Amino acid sequence: MSKYVVLKMDDIKNHLTIEEQLLLWTSIEKINVCREAEGKKFNNYAVINQDEPYINEVTDIMSKHGHWEGAR
Repeated sequence: MSKYVVLKMDDIKNHLTIEEQLLLWTSIEKINVCREAEGKKFNNYAVINQDEPYINEVTDIMSKHGHWEGAR
C-alpha cells in the first residue's frame, strides 16, 4: 500500500456524485481536525507525475537528500 493518496480535482468533480464529494471533503476535514488535536501541522505537498520528462532530475535530487524510495 502506498504512503500517500493523490486525487485530481477534475476526477473528483467528474466521477463522484455531490454526496460522494461531500463525504470525501468531510473525511479530509476530520483527518485535519484530528491531526491538529494531536499537535501535528497541516501538510502541503508537491506532486509530480512520473511520466513528466524531467522526472529523473527530480528523483535524482530527492535521492541525494534521502527522500526517494522509487516506484512501488
